[in-house]
Amino acid sequence: RRALDTVHLREIEMLSAGDGFTEAGTEPASIDAVADLPVGDSPASPGAMARAVAAVEAESLDLPIELNEAVLSCLDLYQGRLRDWFETALSRGQKHLPHIREVFAQEGIPQDLAYVALVESAFKPTAYSRAKAKGVWQFISATGKRYGLAVDWWVDERSDPEKATRAAARYLKDLHDIFGDWNLALAGYNAGEGKVLRAMKRYRTDDFWKLRQTKGLRRETKNYVPLIHAAVVIAKAPERYGFTVTPEEGPD
Repeated sequence: RRALDTVHLREIEMLSAGDGFTEAGTEPASIDAVADLPVGDSPASPGAMARAVAAVEAESLDLPIELNEAVLSCLDLYQGRLRDWFETALSRGQKHLPHIREVFAQEGIPQDLAYVALVESAFKPTAYSRAKAKGVWQFISATGKRYGLAVDWWVDERSDPEKATRAAARYLKDLHDIFGDWNLALAGYNAGEGKVLRAMKRYRTDDFWKLRQTKGLRRETKNYVPLIHAAVVIAKAPERYGFTVTPEEGPD
């Protein structure tokens, strides 16, 4: 009886503290806003292509970057209406990037894919989307479990940046094995591999940029891939685009 009373008292203490019994605080995920962005709705600003070409040629990139109208449009968005958000997200990401790059190198995928997390969550472990995806890498429950993350009443490892990064690397690697192309793999990360495969079959193309012109993909997915390309271009040399990156310290 004394043991049961002790356990019950401890449970009450934990319940009050929100330790294991209540959901930790969450924040809106940036991925929820992607579909609403006007990617490619207007011509790129003058000089956008020249600046982007100079940036790509000056930096060491391990992800093939496309500089088309959609990507240039995203570069303009990051420098315009999304400027403060991008600068804050990139600053926040500095404490996560070394571990992400290390894991991605170990898994044999491009380290520049680290900036997928910028578009997904702005590097927030507490990010939670309308689709019930969670963490820096925005895993839904089923996919998180498929890649070894514990997701139950007691613990949710989707919010663990280290474990979720390993899971994300393996998922991205598997997607590339399916599609043989990083743009399609990224589209699959956003929409699900089945959705992208059906669109490819229906429109008879394995070129994401051609698929982007069809009705086979949601607007969110059409915007998602060029946003990542643009994020890589700026993040590799933020000072070239006038961004000041100040690494955050301590927990999020």
